[in-house]
Formats: sequence, C-alpha cells, structure tokens
Amino acid sequence: MKTYRFILLIISIGFLAGCAHALKFHSSMDPLVAENARPGQVINFSFGLILASDEQQTQFKAKVGDWWRSEDGKQSFYRAAGTLARSCALWAQLNPVESTVDPGGTLKIKVSITVPADAKPGGYWGALTVNEAPNPLTPPEVGVQFLVSISVGIYIYVTPVTRTAKILDIALSPSQATIKIRNDGNCPLHVEGHIEFMKPGEKKAIAMVAFTREVLLPEPINTVVMTTDLPNATILPTGHYRVRLVLDIGLDHYIGAQREMDIQREATADKPK
Repeated sequence: MKTYRFILLIISIGFLAGCAHALKFHSSMDPLVAENARPGQVINFSFGLILASDEQQTQFKAKVGDWWRSEDGKQSFYRAAGTLARSCALWAQLNPVESTVDPGGTLKIKVSITVPADAKPGGYWGALTVNEAPNPLTPPEVGVQFLVSISVGIYIYVTPVTRTAKILDIALSPSQATIKIRNDGNCPLHVEGHIEFMKPGEKKAIAMVAFTREVLLPEPINTVVMTTDLPNATILPTGHYRVRLVLDIGLDHYIGAQREMDIQREATADKPK
C-alpha cells in the first residue's frame, strides 16, 4: 500500500497594518493517518510546532472538527465535529487543548482517537486546527491582530476499506485538459495522474501533462474536477489524437481511460457572410 501525504490547509488571517506580522514557526504539517484501524482501538498521534526564537510568547488553542472541499478543490469548508457521517472528529481527545509557548519553544499536542466498537468499515476523517490566540496584554495599535490558524487532516481507515473511482469525463480546451472523477468507495482517495497524447496508430506519446494531487472524499461531495495546462502548440499542435488518462488512487494498480479526441489550439476566426 502506498503512503499518502496531504497538507490540508495553512491559513493566515488578519489585517496587515502597524506592527502586525505573520507568526514564524516550523512544523512538518504531515497528516495524521492510521491505516488498518480496528473497532475499539485507541490510536495516538502527536502534532508538533516550533516557535521561532525571535517571536514573543504565544498562546495556542486546538480543536478537532469536520471538513470537506469544493468539487474544484479551491475551497475548504469547516464545520462542527459530527456534521459528516464519516467524521472521526467526535472520536478525538486533545492534550493539551490550550498551551503557552515561549520563544524557540515547542508546542506538543497529543491526539488520541478511540475508534468506536461499532465502527463500520471504511475511511473516516477530520481536521486538527491549531489557532494562535490573541494576547490580551498587548493589544494591537490598529485594533486588529494578525493571527495564524493551521489545520492538518486526520484520516482513520477501518478495515476493510474499498478504494474505487469512476472517470466521468475528459475534456480538452485550446489551453487545458479537464477530468471529472467520482468516488464510489467508502474512504477518502488521494488522486494523482497524467494524460498522454499520441497520434492515431502510434504507441509513443508526443506530449504528457500531469495533474496536481487532489483529495476525493466519499461525502458530502464525492466528485472532483481536476484541470491542468496543455503544453504549447509547438509541442501539441491542433490535430486528432489518441488521449490516454492514467490515475493513481491508492490501489496496487492504476485506473484509466482512453479515447480519440480533437484539439483546436488556435481560435477560429468568423467567416464573412
């Protein structure tokens, strides 16, 4: 089984004015992943963050909640723990929930997940969010503080899991390739892959473009639209091609689709009437 790495989100929020600045810190930001989990099992994770030595003493608060993404992957939505049917957020306990870190010090949070005894097979997920808390002793001059919020994904896979997906569409515009995929399984999928372009009757690809890895959840939005830029027209000119899509969804084999398609790289001028 392949190992997956997925950074859920890093957010900086606030108002840049006066002496406000972004908090400096270091963290691996690795997701918290448990493969082959069992009902009734207790799983322990550790999240760490090192505050820069030139920062001031900083207060942090942590919580676990639910999240999902828009179909195009451009937006992440956060809700209270237990909003989703496959949430693991209600299974989590944090220690500490709130902590003060000195300059150059380390924030360490223990995340304990207790899988319910009646948990059904499949993938469950949530998000650990660590927020910088405002310091009441140093109010900002402009009335707004520049704070940092960090979120990492939590993934619990209760065996047996079913990883399966269906390719719904492949589309080509003059400048981009777009695919649409549906998650038909019972766990999150981390999808990556590429498209190859071959002239009909030939086996060697004249061009290939890759898609950036995306997460595809089974709910509440179980489809993802992935887009990538095509090579320039000197490499991939207007013409008729055999197009092959190859995807890695975490199985021991790839999935894919192949079809013949036309690419029109230049805009066609309107003919005079």
